[in-house]
Amino acid sequence: MHDLVFRTALYTAVLGAVVAIGAPCQAAPKGKQIAALDTTNAEVRRSVFSGNELRLTYFYTVNSDCSSGPLVDVRIVKPPANGELSFQELRSRVEFKKDHFRAHCNGKLVDAIGAFYTSRDNFTGTDKMQIEVDYKTGFVRRYSLIIDVR
Repeated sequence: MHDLVFRTALYTAVLGAVVAIGAPCQAAPKGKQIAALDTTNAEVRRSVFSGNELRLTYFYTVNSDCSSGPLVDVRIVKPPANGELSFQELRSRVEFKKDHFRAHCNGKLVDAIGAFYTSRDNFTGTDKMQIEVDYKTGFVRRYSLIIDVR
């Protein structure tokens, strides 16, 4: 399962903030180069009760006309030790910060991939995992997901 690649349409707000794991994902502005792999501190931290499913974040790309961008690939780099990480195609609203170059798309419904975590029954403590997302725009980003399970 470590090497499973989930290909899906993305274009939504990262868990209300993830891109609270980092920042919402979108195509680069024209003329701007993007690094092939961005390993900056893209970290998402969430809390959940043991055994409950937690929606971690959404991944998406947005074109300048606010339509869905290219499909993304998600790869699990390091799986959770005490639970399961899953991905699901869904629809969500775009939410960028006011100063983002795609902020004019805020509120639009887009196709997205949601990342979900469920701990093992009766597990409490911290679970950590890493994923990489290829946005198909020349941009690949690594995310560290940290879940406090109570």
